[in-house]
Amino acid sequence: MKKCELSIPGETRIALGVNEANRLHKYATAQAEMAALAGKHAVLAVLRLGKLLKDLKDATAHGEWGQLFKGESGDKSEPRFRFTPRMANKYMRCYQEAMARLDATERAVLYMGLSGEDVAQLPALMEKATGNAVTPRQMMLNLQVVKDGSKSAAQAARLAQHETILKNRGKGRASSPVSPEQAMMAAVAAVQPEEELREQKKQVAVKDAHHIATLMAEFLEADLHRYLPGNDREAFCILLSDFQKVIKEGK
Repeated sequence: MKKCELSIPGETRIALGVNEANRLHKYATAQAEMAALAGKHAVLAVLRLGKLLKDLKDATAHGEWGQLFKGESGDKSEPRFRFTPRMANKYMRCYQEAMARLDATERAVLYMGLSGEDVAQLPALMEKATGNAVTPRQMMLNLQVVKDGSKSAAQAARLAQHETILKNRGKGRASSPVSPEQAMMAAVAAVQPEEELREQKKQVAVKDAHHIATLMAEFLEADLHRYLPGNDREAFCILLSDFQKVIKEGK
């Protein structure tokens, strides 16, 4: 017996396909918007958590902070964090590094927003303070709280461009794009032998260290540190201390 099949005209198939494509596009767009919104809320929650932890740590007596991370005790009424001290340090560093990216007025406004007050500028300040991060992970990478261990071309480009940013700082113009030499380094980073790539990074590191040392010397010679407000000076000292620790440990 011959099988009976329905024949769908070509125009009808196209119309159905277009409608299905539009439906999937609408669904994917809505899901992406929901994910982005959820990510922004997560970033805000991490900053609020970092602020809360710093306030709690400042309020605890010497030696008590570590006790809050101990394992389950017999007394269920005693408060205990359900995350590690290392994770707590990351949360607090996110808050501190984000604050360090803002001026004194902006920090005061963000502080109010993170404290639960209705602040209209909160979204804009969040973007500025976190490098427009849309997830906590991205925020930690942008603020250098954690480091991306991948050896991608994009990472090599950022490393190369850092020298250009330092070179152009203070000249009254935006940093220029990476030079052809730096762009070539980024382009071949993914396929370049590790030994050659390490040598190029070594050269960039030496040049950057020289630029940073020069900038710091000029900063101190001009007595600019005397003009830093108290909060800015404290944040600056924290950053320098963190940099020193990372450089000494060689991580």
